[in-house]
Amino acid sequence: MAKGIVAYRKTNGPFLERKTLLKVPRLGQKVYEQAAGFLRIREGKNKLDNTAVHPESYGLITQFSNDCHCNIETLLEDPAMRSKININGYVSDQFGLPTLMDIISELNKPTRDPRPHFEIHSFSDKVHELKDLAEGMILPGIVTNITKFGAFVDIGVHQDGLVHISEIANVYIKDPMDVLSLQQTVHVKVLDIDINRKRIALSIKQVK
Repeated sequence: MAKGIVAYRKTNGPFLERKTLLKVPRLGQKVYEQAAGFLRIREGKNKLDNTAVHPESYGLITQFSNDCHCNIETLLEDPAMRSKININGYVSDQFGLPTLMDIISELNKPTRDPRPHFEIHSFSDKVHELKDLAEGMILPGIVTNITKFGAFVDIGVHQDGLVHISEIANVYIKDPMDVLSLQQTVHVKVLDIDINRKRIALSIKQVK
């Protein structure tokens, strides 16, 4: 479906409204209802299309703006206007208090990016295989597995190395998960390489 959206955009140009998504082949009303709130239209015709507010709630936002005697654009830009909204007065069978609170929260941060921060990780361009490693090397890596006895770290040589629990920190730790998390980026020092057994001993604490 995502490929279909991209293909439609390549042929017809940028989407200017969320409802234009309904013209994408195989993207019917049901899919639109489920996906619309997760898709953003940058610099579109309707400012609400660049928020997480679902199109089903656009009428409610219009009601907010009418009751505040302003347009929707002003409502999005002016915190003083939004502060006039008493959401308790809008509770209905369609919009419960939790939903109304979520909508107001989105109006307060209308263009926030809902995706978590993503950090691009790069391995060292000096090592690609086990034979490229040497004791004492300091390399970037990413934690791929955590056990009670330590953590495995990918350093870009097609074989994860082990950081024993005693080599994680300069203080005593009972559980590696207390200080490390999966997909965490770390720097490690190569302590030992056993090419025949494909084992790499690493240290995090000796880097610090």
